[in-house]
Amino acid sequence: MRRVPLVAAVLLSLALVFTAESASNTTGKLKVSTPGVMLELKMSNKPTPVPNGREIPLPVGAYTPAKITCYAKQGAGKKPEMWSIQSTGPFGDLKQISVTEGQLTEVTAGPPFTLTAGVSKATIKAGVKTVSIGLKIVGAAGEVYSPATIMKDKTKMPAPQVRVLDEKGAVLAQGAFEYG
Repeated sequence: MRRVPLVAAVLLSLALVFTAESASNTTGKLKVSTPGVMLELKMSNKPTPVPNGREIPLPVGAYTPAKITCYAKQGAGKKPEMWSIQSTGPFGDLKQISVTEGQLTEVTAGPPFTLTAGVSKATIKAGVKTVSIGLKIVGAAGEVYSPATIMKDKTKMPAPQVRVLDEKGAVLAQGAFEYG
């Protein structure tokens, strides 16, 4: 008769141990709030996708992005075009994303994009004058996207064309951007 209370005490103490262990696995939630943005986090040396609009439970800690991809549909009807562009860093304000216990961390990235062109001095080689113009695409969190990753459906887009005009609109030089 004395064994029944002892067994109950052992079961109760086991239940307390399991409760304590499950409480030590603290989590928070992460949500990408920008429509059309897919974030991939580096987790255990593997990219882990975090699609937009969903609250994803994650262990508490700091995370580094592996990649950010922005998607947009253009056109209507049976076959709209799907456009995308990717950032593999630098990630600006998102270089480290902190997930806090019991809290929702919201991430905003992607559009609106800011486009800037950096121009370097002309160099003359074999009588040819060359000016270097670098195109930089920056997202809402300061993340940098590569023009070389612009895709239409599953086709990589060609490098953008450039024309240099004088004040009257006459073409002084023209060419195409080169990736690399």
